[in-house]
Amino acid sequence: MAPERRLSFARAFPRVPELDALVRAFERGNYALVRAEAPKVAAASADEDVKRAARMLLERTKPDALATTLLALAALFVGLLSVWWIVHGHPPARSAPPVEFVR
Repeated sequence: MAPERRLSFARAFPRVPELDALVRAFERGNYALVRAEAPKVAAASADEDVKRAARMLLERTKPDALATTLLALAALFVGLLSVWWIVHGHPPARSAPPVEFVR
């Protein structure tokens, strides 16, 4: 039987059933389960390595601060551009009638 493959950062984690379940949930992308269960696993365990591993999994589910900041700045820019367009945007004045081509 081949050894179970784990995420590179999780290879050094202790092999505890509760923690293994969290790692599998993280691998599947079930971050809601990791966010809900990691604090419980950390609080229930007496092993400091298990607590540290659960906190690390929980930390890895948090959004990147730089990405969040850039997204907020982009939304602010689009909002300001929209307000400027609404306030200053108007159709051009009609200075001359449209040109009609004669055949």
